[in-house]
Amino acid sequence: MSDSNSPSRIERRKLETYARTLLDAARSEDRVYEDLVPLRAQADASPEVLSVMSAMANAGDLDHLPEVLELYREMVDGDRDIIGVHVTTAIPLDDELRDLIKNKCESDLESKVFLIEHVDPSIIGGVVLATSDHRRDASVRMQLESARKIMTRSKQNTEV
Repeated sequence: MSDSNSPSRIERRKLETYARTLLDAARSEDRVYEDLVPLRAQADASPEVLSVMSAMANAGDLDHLPEVLELYREMVDGDRDIIGVHVTTAIPLDDELRDLIKNKCESDLESKVFLIEHVDPSIIGGVVLATSDHRRDASVRMQLESARKIMTRSKQNTEV
């Protein structure tokens, strides 16, 4: 029984050919694992990003992608009608927490915001918020690091 979302046998072979081509190229350059990050980013890219990248590839301009990214960032930073807030959590946000964070950021920044979500299990828990101008780290990892510094300082002071 076939899932309606699963590719046909012919489609699967085509997809395997793409994957094998990527893997062979990555192996030849000794970047198998390094290529997973940009490939993941491409897989998550919006249709407009893929469209622009396709146009750049067709025009032979992909080597200018870093400059396009930098110009894009400058334009976004210059647009103060809406502010991008990077939100890093240990696990993905649910809708309720997403709304809470967005509303709090809009209130604090007195501006519309859009959230750029990141998941980083190494922060253990809590949240890290960052804009182009500010960073607030309320992660468990940061709290543990602060506690360690205080304890180390206290120990050094008692030894003197």
